[in-house]
Amino acid sequence: GGFYSSTGQSHGSGGRHSSSLWDDPVIVAARIPVDRIELGELLSRGGFGEVYRGRYRDQNVAVKTLLPSTRKDMNHIEAFLAEIKLMATMEHPQIVQFIGVAWESLSELYALSEFMEGGDLRSLLVTYYESGHPRGFDPVKVKMALQTAHALTYLHSLDPVVLHRDLKSRNILLTETLDTKITDFGASRERSDKTMTAGVGTSFWMAPEVVMGERYGEKADVFSFGVVLSELDTHELPYSHAKENSETGRPLPDTAVLQLVLMGRLQVSFSGVGLVEMTQLAQQCLQIEPENRPTAAEVLYRLHTISKEYPSSYSL
Repeated sequence: GGFYSSTGQSHGSGGRHSSSLWDDPVIVAARIPVDRIELGELLSRGGFGEVYRGRYRDQNVAVKTLLPSTRKDMNHIEAFLAEIKLMATMEHPQIVQFIGVAWESLSELYALSEFMEGGDLRSLLVTYYESGHPRGFDPVKVKMALQTAHALTYLHSLDPVVLHRDLKSRNILLTETLDTKITDFGASRERSDKTMTAGVGTSFWMAPEVVMGERYGEKADVFSFGVVLSELDTHELPYSHAKENSETGRPLPDTAVLQLVLMGRLQVSFSGVGLVEMTQLAQQCLQIEPENRPTAAEVLYRLHTISKEYPSSYSL
């Protein structure tokens, strides 16, 4: 059950419970020699991993690896391998393309995916905010919403169903022409009607049932998508209006914000500018009760209809 490095020595650190993944044909088939990868600058760092710009076979790639602090932790290694395996099985134009996986040893795992030249949606929206870009939904924003809905519909159509579980503007990446692809399947799980695993912090994109630790399914992703629509519209982070304008004059703590959301007393904001249909769709996605939200496929259908209703000069 030990793990064999390229030099053929056995590394016992893997323990028996990880060997199934090493023997996994998906992981083995996706293997790339470490010495073929050039690592460049650090692009982002999260709770468990970091992402570098890299080069492989004369193309730019994104290289994800565990943080030094989590590299020796078997639970994190297992979770990372599960994420890699999930990414390797996905094939969709609106999901960041997986390229391969490299390792020298169990504690040095690298997952390669396509490099997205346009950065992430959050950064674009910050630029929009700072440059006074008009709020509301223009054709480009509708296209970004439509493409993101395509990706969600694909995930939810898989068998077994895959839930993203962490959809937000930071996890929506852009090409140079502002086409969107979703990424970061670190929290994703095949659906099994489970509650959220520990270790995934609460966030303002989370559906109420997830925050409450209740059973949840695909509709949790639809709620998160509704929050993303608010970001696309206003360029602001969710609930930023509420955080700043509490009665005390001090910013509300995150837990207090979530409490108000759960009680139905607070929602993400919309500008009211432009397409009323987009705001209506978002409001449906943001319903407190999951059964009142549309499915991803229904959202996609609505977005197709809305984008067709544009003047033809705005063709997407």
